[in-house]
Amino acid sequence: MRTLLIAAVSALLFSAASKADGNDAKVMSEIKACMASENLDSLAALRTNKEARTAEEKCFVGCMMQNLHVLNSDGQYDAELFKDHINHCPELDKQPQKKVAAIEVADSCTGKVTACSGYCECGIVAGNCLSQGMETRGHETIYGWLEKIVDKMDS
Repeated sequence: MRTLLIAAVSALLFSAASKADGNDAKVMSEIKACMASENLDSLAALRTNKEARTAEEKCFVGCMMQNLHVLNSDGQYDAELFKDHINHCPELDKQPQKKVAAIEVADSCTGKVTACSGYCECGIVAGNCLSQGMETRGHETIYGWLEKIVDKMDS
C-alpha cells in the first residue's frame, strides 16, 4: 500500500495547483500545524518508508487531507467539497486538462473511499485514490508536490 509522505504529502496534487509556489509558506505552516496537532516530531520516517505506519503519521496525513478540503470536518471523503475547491483554484483554471482530470478523479474516488472511518483512516485511503487516479491520467500527484515543499522546509 502506497501511502504517504507521499500520501500525506500528496493529496496535495489538486491542491498543488491551488497553492502553487507563491503559497509554499502557507503550506509549510499547515504541515507544521498538522505535525503539532498529531504529535509528530518529524517527517523523516514518512519520507524514508513512503507510507504512514504509525497512528501519528496516519493522522498527520488525514489532517493534511482536511486542510486540502479532500475530507470534510467529520473526516470523511467529500467529493463535492473537494470539487468546489478544485473549481475555485486559480492555478487549475490555467490548466484546464488537469482541472477536468482532477474533477473526474474526485468523482471516481467517491465509491472507493468508503471503507474507512475518521480522518486518520480516510485521509490515507483518499490520498491514495486521488494520487493513483492522477498518476493514471499522466499528471503530477499531490505527493510529489508535497515532498518538494517538505524538502524546502528541511533546507
